[in-house]
Amino acid sequence: MRLISICIILVLILTNCEQSEYKKLVRSELKKNVKNDSLFLNLKFGERNEDYLDKIWELNKKGIISQTDGEYGSVRYPLKLNELEKKVGDINMDFFPRFNDKKRLDKLTIKFSHQGWAPWNKELFSDKLIIKVLDTIKKWYKGNDFLEAPNDINNKKSSIFYKIDGDRQFKVYFLEDHEVIAEVEKLK
Repeated sequence: MRLISICIILVLILTNCEQSEYKKLVRSELKKNVKNDSLFLNLKFGERNEDYLDKIWELNKKGIISQTDGEYGSVRYPLKLNELEKKVGDINMDFFPRFNDKKRLDKLTIKFSHQGWAPWNKELFSDKLIIKVLDTIKKWYKGNDFLEAPNDINNKKSSIFYKIDGDRQFKVYFLEDHEVIAEVEKLK
């Protein structure tokens, strides 16, 4: 019984250390007072709901994005891979916004998945996809590297990868066998 108690205390201490390291990093980045409002497709944090929707409407009219299933306002942006990766197919990047109480964009949730995913095609599973997602985000958004921490979403033990640059934070994790989620939000 004593051994179990010691193990529980040790786990709690380690969990708190990881959380405090994360919180230290957030504080350190926010102290730099660096504003990173740029997202992708000319979208920016702090945009009014109406301005965001106008941009989405224009992108849709040009055929760059399309509406898709999911949360309210979900749209799909197909990512074209280079010729070396054509054997696994292109990647869907579905995203939807969150607006704060002032109706300003403060978060995007992005769901990545291979277009040709099938349960028998292990090359298209999320454990391979997450590597491409992390690499793509690092190329698009210079700055700090991703750090890894334990994660327990949907009762699946896995890792969460986070990257904080100034007031912009990315969290990337597995959702299912074929989906990877990236949350990008403005820190306060």
